[in-house]
Amino acid sequence: EMVELAVGRWGERILTPGMALDHSAISRIVFEDETEYRWVCETIHPLVREEMERTVESLDGWVVAEIPLMFENGVPGWIDLTVYVEAPENERVIRNASRGWDRDELRRRERWLLGSDRKKKMADFVLCNNGTREELEERASDLGSRFLSLSSLVRVCFALGSPEASRRLFRELSRNERVLEVEIAPGEECKWSDVFHVDPGLIVSAIVRSGDLEETMSMATRISGEGGPVSSILSGERRFPKEVLMRAMGSDKG
Repeated sequence: EMVELAVGRWGERILTPGMALDHSAISRIVFEDETEYRWVCETIHPLVREEMERTVESLDGWVVAEIPLMFENGVPGWIDLTVYVEAPENERVIRNASRGWDRDELRRRERWLLGSDRKKKMADFVLCNNGTREELEERASDLGSRFLSLSSLVRVCFALGSPEASRRLFRELSRNERVLEVEIAPGEECKWSDVFHVDPGLIVSAIVRSGDLEETMSMATRISGEGGPVSSILSGERRFPKEVLMRAMGSDKG
């Protein structure tokens, strides 16, 4: 579909003898004319993102997606956290020299992009790529380890026997530094089966790391009295609120 759209827009001059897209020819068109550049952003990139989203939905675990013009075109709703990799212009000129690009060519290709300072503010985390590849890999590995730790997050939901017990558990969990979020009467995240009716006002949910789950369960049992909570379940949700993820990662952007 993308090939058909591109050929319909620019003709067969953008095809190689093998009938594949000639990216150099497309670049000459797109980076010379803002109208053509905007057309690519509005027409081609959404199709690329749709394909990326389908791929992500078919995968388990955490996924890293490299998205061209992510901030220019808007961060997709299926993205949890963003990372912007920055490098000074002089470094970018040196690194792109192997492509035959000089400073003027680099600026020509970047002239309609958002500025680096603005994208740094928009990103959740920033990786500075102003050194060696080994230094970048070390920084990326550290950030990746922090991302990977998010896979241990779980939401546990408790149904207590009284409003007083629910409020008491809420207060105790709120004071615990290992609890990333606690709520009374949460939404669809804590849904028992239809055969077991639970008053929403008696439900307390907490997001913790799996290693802290046992301690959280014990706290609920102690506070609710003999016999423990009326019921508890683990939510099966795969995504958590962004503020929870940022809290779990720490506030340092990079």
